[in-house]
Amino acid sequence: MGTQSAIAAAPAVTTAVRPGPPRSPRRRSEPQFGDRIRLGVLTEEITPEVVDEVLELTGRTERRRRLLPARAVVYFVLALCLFSSSDSAGPPGYRAVLRTLTEKLRHLPGGLVQRLPTSSALTRARQRLGDKPLQALFERRCGARATPTTPGAFAFGLRLVAWDGTALDVPDSPENAATFGFTGRDGTNKSGNPQVRLMALIECGTHAVIDAAFDSIARFSEHKLARRLLASLRPGILLLADRNFAGHELWGLVEETGCHLAWRIKKNLVLPPLWVLPDGSYVSVMPTPAEGQSLGNARFQGRTPTGLPDGHLVRIIDYTVTVRPQHGPVQVEKFRLATSLLDHRQAPARQLAQLYHQRWEIENGFAELKNRLRGAGFILRSKTPELICQEIYALLTVYQALCALKVHAAEQGEIDPDRISFTTTVRLARLTTAGQTAANPQALHAARLEVVQELLNDRLPPRRDRRCQRLKKPPRNTFEAKRRDEPRPPSRVSYSLKVTRNPGYPPSPAETP
Repeated sequence: MGTQSAIAAAPAVTTAVRPGPPRSPRRRSEPQFGDRIRLGVLTEEITPEVVDEVLELTGRTERRRRLLPARAVVYFVLALCLFSSSDSAGPPGYRAVLRTLTEKLRHLPGGLVQRLPTSSALTRARQRLGDKPLQALFERRCGARATPTTPGAFAFGLRLVAWDGTALDVPDSPENAATFGFTGRDGTNKSGNPQVRLMALIECGTHAVIDAAFDSIARFSEHKLARRLLASLRPGILLLADRNFAGHELWGLVEETGCHLAWRIKKNLVLPPLWVLPDGSYVSVMPTPAEGQSLGNARFQGRTPTGLPDGHLVRIIDYTVTVRPQHGPVQVEKFRLATSLLDHRQAPARQLAQLYHQRWEIENGFAELKNRLRGAGFILRSKTPELICQEIYALLTVYQALCALKVHAAEQGEIDPDRISFTTTVRLARLTTAGQTAANPQALHAARLEVVQELLNDRLPPRRDRRCQRLKKPPRNTFEAKRRDEPRPPSRVSYSLKVTRNPGYPPSPAETP
């Protein structure tokens, strides 16, 4: 008997269908709340058109209609970073962030509210998106923000920038541990979590991120990551750096870009003067590694080298900084700078020495990125390397948009961007994102004008001279540190309770027969 005849001969079976709860009306022509998600006042920096462009470029546009389209997932990932430090206990969960992002966008006719996707569905949405769209978005948003009239952004006709590295803690999953690694050797100063080394090139006057690179902290040093940033250096820039970067090879690579340098170098380096300039600085040569070894051997043997050594021609500035606190002893610290600005009339030694203080702006930028935006002591939330990359690019993109908002407010008030509070900027950006009732550009632009006025009303006083020790307070508890090879106790257990009767005492009168 064929299949079709067997189905025809089978008796008809009727099933009773219970009426379920009425479903919310959902018309295909009505836009879902995912189509209207924006990022509040930061939308002018991260527009839907730019998001759609990077999605098309990276091939992440969806083939079928979803409750959360790809553009909404991009804004959702950005919102995860914007609201990361909104709760002091830890980064808020997926649904908490999405609820804040769409609270006034999910209302339907008849008083109904569209349901939020589950946390697992949001995780799958992040996995479908990947890290390439966020990388492309960051590459379109990064760059300098200062104009020639921005206070503290230029010196000697050159744009002031600085680069340095920092570390970001990531969850201790097997994938993250294998990809990113740990700092220190096993058993010696080993970090509790895997870490990502982040190398950033930041504009000193605005803290805007010009470029950034990150990779495994175990396999990539700051010097290796710095080479990835060379393409963003060009003529008209003065690059500031600490003494960790000074070296013949990296110095030459930076000079080839046409960028000028002013780097602190170690005081024990022997750089004999070729000639002394009227301002007290002198011209010397940063020798090649082979030439440096030859010069060291000559000094050890008591010989005087003849001729000009091979290397880069540099100008050396030795100076001291005296700190006189209101209470306590006076402290004096010696500094040594190497610069490619050889003309003492264009860049006098005293002005260059004062200018090097601007290098600390990148430390302030890292504090804003890691403590104010991500959250002090927080770790990133993603358990896989691809989503870690996605999260870092989103964090940098949101930080860049916040810096752009700060600069815009400073330009409107004709003040230094340093006087615009980054903490207040983050809080106002969160408020406008949570309170967005419409996604039209007019409403968002009006909200941006209000935020700018609020930032100007809460401007910071001019900076004062201050000193901050690089010390860390000891922990208050005395618990032992957990080793990575120590097995984790099971989280699912069952408890039983038994009251112990103390023998040797007579029973109570109530129990005596």
